[in-house]
Amino acid sequence: MGTHIIIDARTRKVHASLDAPGEGTTIFAVDLIGDTWEDFLHFTEEARVAERANELSRRNRCIRAAIAMLFSHLDGVISDILKILWSDRSFIRYKPRSADFCSLKRKLLAIHTFLVDHRGLTAQRPALDLKLLRDILNHPTVTKPLSATGSRETVPLNSTDVYGVCVDDLEAAGRAIDQWFNAVCVIVPYERFRDTKRIVEDFAGALGGQPTSTRRF
Repeated sequence: MGTHIIIDARTRKVHASLDAPGEGTTIFAVDLIGDTWEDFLHFTEEARVAERANELSRRNRCIRAAIAMLFSHLDGVISDILKILWSDRSFIRYKPRSADFCSLKRKLLAIHTFLVDHRGLTAQRPALDLKLLRDILNHPTVTKPLSATGSRETVPLNSTDVYGVCVDDLEAAGRAIDQWFNAVCVIVPYERFRDTKRIVEDFAGALGGQPTSTRRF
């Protein structure tokens, strides 16, 4: 049996398995938050390709996966940034009541408002309309209210609305979130993506050796 050493790229915590398949020692560095962004890009492009080929079942599957991955990435980065800001004394009046039991929208709004007021953020806050569809994906029987543009009335969304998402809308939502993060991560500062290859090489070097080969998995 082989040995797998798995490094969490965010926390740098190390986990080991001594009865892993294969032989020898394999070192992994994993970054789930970064991977979910790459998954979003992958599934969005696959949805576009399937739509052009009129493969609607495949297109819809990729749309569902892309929505889930986009908001998984958003949630991961927002939660990490909130942890950084939580100890800043000037952030006190912007804090949600609880960092753990608070909606993603409120967390994002707290971060955005604070950075605008105190650190000169000028980037536009991204809309989170597609998050309602992510919530429906997680809880398929629920109905979510969407505020109608320019009106106090709301439009109810349900499971059928998941299949009405345009690839263009999905790409636009991703661009808006990406642009906001690019500005926010410089100001905080926060490293949104981790260099897993370097982490593996550094870990191996600290043990007195060098990996014989390094690749993505």
